[in-house]
Order: sequence, then structure tokens, then C-alpha cells
Amino acid sequence: MYKKVLVTTVLVAFLCTLASAPAAEPVKIIFDSDMALDCEDMNALCLLHALVDKGEAEILATVASGYETNRASGAAIDAINTFYGRPDIPVGTTRVDMVFSKEAIPVAKSPWTPAVRDKYPHDVGDDDRCEAAVRVYRRILDKQPDNSVTIVTTGWLVNLRDLLRSKPDGLSKLSGEELVRKKVKEVSIMGGAFPMGWEYNFGFGGAHRSTKFVLDNWPENVPLVMSGVEIGLKIISGKVYKDELPESPLRTGLENAWNALSAGRPSWDETSVLYAVRGASFQGEEYWKLVTDGSVAIDDSTGVNTWVRVPDRNQAYLIQSMDPKAMGKLLEELVLESTRNAVERADTH
Repeated sequence: MYKKVLVTTVLVAFLCTLASAPAAEPVKIIFDSDMALDCEDMNALCLLHALVDKGEAEILATVASGYETNRASGAAIDAINTFYGRPDIPVGTTRVDMVFSKEAIPVAKSPWTPAVRDKYPHDVGDDDRCEAAVRVYRRILDKQPDNSVTIVTTGWLVNLRDLLRSKPDGLSKLSGEELVRKKVKEVSIMGGAFPMGWEYNFGFGGAHRSTKFVLDNWPENVPLVMSGVEIGLKIISGKVYKDELPESPLRTGLENAWNALSAGRPSWDETSVLYAVRGASFQGEEYWKLVTDGSVAIDDSTGVNTWVRVPDRNQAYLIQSMDPKAMGKLLEELVLESTRNAVERADTH
């Protein structure tokens, strides 16, 4: 009897401690994506909204990188934000008329952004009329507490290049490098192939020059964590969407992106979002391990990236721990729940 009472008392005390423990603060996110050729960037943004719905994240801004020839990436982003009940999230794009953005801007044509733009409410014009991404970064970062912002980038690194090169202005008295050093806590990057290889975000259309500049010049106090192409390639998600996903920007986008609604897609970009918000482990489940001893070297001519032991910088890449099928199901469940809830909210208004 004594042992039973003792165990019960300890269990009650433990549960009371958990109940009284303060909830983790939502992770403050700036989401940076090419929002062009592949629909994975759209999936990643929808996943981020799902994590916001759960109180795990807060979206400070959403910006598009590169040059999408339909000029619809900003409008598509805003349509997605609006659908999930967050129409006021700032939207920025890589502006080719901005002084920092005149070199090595990858160009791609999206098969799906015009369809999302044309079907769903938004109040952002074409990409040439959006606020410049570098200005969004500077404006938002300047207002945040020190060491509080996580950047998720699932596209080309041109906006981060522009941020690093930016000078003090009316938005902030700090340079871009100083803003990063002071305000940014971590950067989660979908990019690269590890331990060696060529990958689209790091190398397409001259992007390797921006990639190399960012990786070589990023402030050492801010960690860069990369989810390589090999991670998401094995995590197929979205096969259930044809039957289970309600009418939404995501469904419309997938209907216009090859055969993605039926076949699913590798979950490249979602992994960087999930890591940024939940880290390498969550509620006792290990998602990934991290390789931390070394850094990424970019070949100047080919864009091939190689993980090297020297120099040892504040960089890391992910190695999959969780079963890829289980992770794919987790991603689907998060997105489906959030999307259904968004539809229900819209139906009640």
C-alpha cells in the first residue's frame, strides 16, 4: 500500500509540474522561398501555417527569392497567407531594380503560382510592385528582440546575400551583417547535397555565387543548418491529398504542378520548416541527427558543394533518424488538419 500511495503521489506531483511549466514561446520565423518552379515551397508555407495554428511558430514575414517570370510569386504567397487567416503578413520579393540584386538572379517559370493568384483573394500586386525582400528583412529584423528570429530559406540565397550587403538606412541604423549578428538566432536552409553533390537551390542559374557569398560571409555567431536534397528525396508526402485535401490554394497549386496531387512530392522544403520550428527532436521523437564538424565549400565554376572538415564553421547538415514514411505521414496530417480548419473558418463567415 505504501509503495502504491508513494508512486501515485510522485505521479501527481510530476503531472502538476508539467501543467504549471510555461509553454515554449512560438518560434519567430521569416520564411524565404523561391515560390517558382516546384510546388514544394507552397507545401512548406502551408506546413508553417499549420505549426502556427498549433502555437509553435509565429510568421514575421514571407519573401520570395529569384525571378519568377509570371511575376506571381508574391501574390501566391499572399493568397496562401490569407487563406490560412493571416492576410497581414508582410510579403517581399527579389526586386531586380534594387541595387543589391543586379547579379546572378536565377530565373524560373512557375506552373502553379498564376493559378493560385487568380483563384484566391490577395491584396499584393505582381512581383515588381511588392516591397523588396531586402527591405522587408531590414524592417522586420530591426524591430525584433536580440537573438530571437529564425530564418527559413527553401529557395535561392539571393535575398540573404542582399541582406548581408545592405547598409544602414531609414529602416535600421545597423548594416545587414550587424542585423543578422544581433537579431537572428538560427537559419534553416533547404539546400545542398551531403556530403557532396550539386543541388538546385545552391547551384541553379548562377545561384552558386550567392550561395558561396552567404556561406562564406555569414556571421559566425549565427548557426546555419542545412537539409540536403537527400533528406527530402526519401520523404514522399501528399499522395493522400487527391482524396482528402479540401479546396484550397494548396490543392489548386498541386493540380497545376505536374502530377503532384496524385503522386505526391519529395518533402525537401518541409523538412527545413519542421527543423526550424521543432528542432532535431520533438516530444521524445528524434527526427534527425546533425553533422557539425566542418563547413560547406562551393566550387566557383560548377556550384558543386562539398562538406569539408576545415574550416570548422558554425554550420551543420541533417542526417535522417525518423522513418521517412512516418515523417511523410506526419507532414500530411499537420497540413490536412490546418487546411480543413481554414475551410471551416471560411464557411462560418
